[in-house]
Amino acid sequence: MDESASRTALPTGVRLRSGRIQIYFSRNGNSHHVTLPHPVTAEGIKAAAKIRSDLITKAEWGVLTEADLASAKGEIVNDNSVIVNDGVLFQEVAQKYLKHCEANADSKQDYVSALNKHWMPSMALMPIHDITSDFIRDVIADRSFKSDKTLNNCLIPLRGVFNKAIELRLIAKADNPMDLVSNKKVQSGLPDPFTRDEMNALLSWLDSNLSGKDRFYYWYFEVAFWTGCRPSELVALRWKDIDWFNGSVIINKTRVRGVEKQVTKTHNVREVYLNDRSKAAFEALEKMDLSNDYIMICPQTSQPFYNEKPLRIRLVEAMKATRVRHRPAYNARHTYATMLLMADVNPVFVANQLGHSLQMLIKRYGRWIHGDQNKIEISKLNTD
Repeated sequence: MDESASRTALPTGVRLRSGRIQIYFSRNGNSHHVTLPHPVTAEGIKAAAKIRSDLITKAEWGVLTEADLASAKGEIVNDNSVIVNDGVLFQEVAQKYLKHCEANADSKQDYVSALNKHWMPSMALMPIHDITSDFIRDVIADRSFKSDKTLNNCLIPLRGVFNKAIELRLIAKADNPMDLVSNKKVQSGLPDPFTRDEMNALLSWLDSNLSGKDRFYYWYFEVAFWTGCRPSELVALRWKDIDWFNGSVIINKTRVRGVEKQVTKTHNVREVYLNDRSKAAFEALEKMDLSNDYIMICPQTSQPFYNEKPLRIRLVEAMKATRVRHRPAYNARHTYATMLLMADVNPVFVANQLGHSLQMLIKRYGRWIHGDQNKIEISKLNTD
């Protein structure tokens, strides 16, 4: 084959040198030039491109070894390295899964991270049909997962890859190895709301100690405690979302890491009704004249919030000053839910206000549905 005539037709990273096929690539600051034992034919060049792709993949996942390079050169090595595999590789199906995945950007990024960190190093170059449940369990045992919940979260994209393989008819549904890989059981904790006295102490401290533009944080937490909205929902609110005449606010979007999403966490639009305190808080924010379409504007940057950290810091200061036991600022939402239930408000209404199903509300907040009735019932056991 004429080297000069064929050079432009060669795959990327493949060249001919002295009648031999050579591949070259750079990854992670290292350059590699490998001369292959394959004949200079169309089949040999095609195999060279595949070998190069496999070596690059191993380099990207940090598992490329000298044995892999030696094997590519045709040298005999005493290990189980395989460069060219038959069948569609796990990494190819994973890329297809991620391309078609309809999860939001944050979830998709988490899936990419989980695949890269935990599954690709062991499975990237394996044919998808060769991966067994026993092999996956071995990988799980060898990996370091911070918690059972972390493992369960990392299994989500792994299941997605094998479901995609079934969809592409690369494996049969009955042969899905993930059917024999179970999630770990994770104990769900109870909500940890602030008591009404704690809430009043925190809001009173914020009211007394914040001045000027920083008073925004006091009004923000008045809204948070008295609407039960998620922080991501609050920082996405715009003035057009408030129905002043009917005393309600429409929750139909979120703002996470500076990106506005036109959906809520549950993908359901809801109307949250305002009481006297939440309405007064919105009116106070309106009077601050922050000159922005967004309601919640960071006093320090005069821009919509990128995340909830500046908000959280203020409540932490209040907890330290009042010696209220520390809890996440998110628990303002739990506080609103439990206050409604303790006041004997219809659970269906509460569920609608929070954006939960009634079943989820009962599961999360069942112990508060009967108010103080639980204490009354257990007191019947008391004897003189």
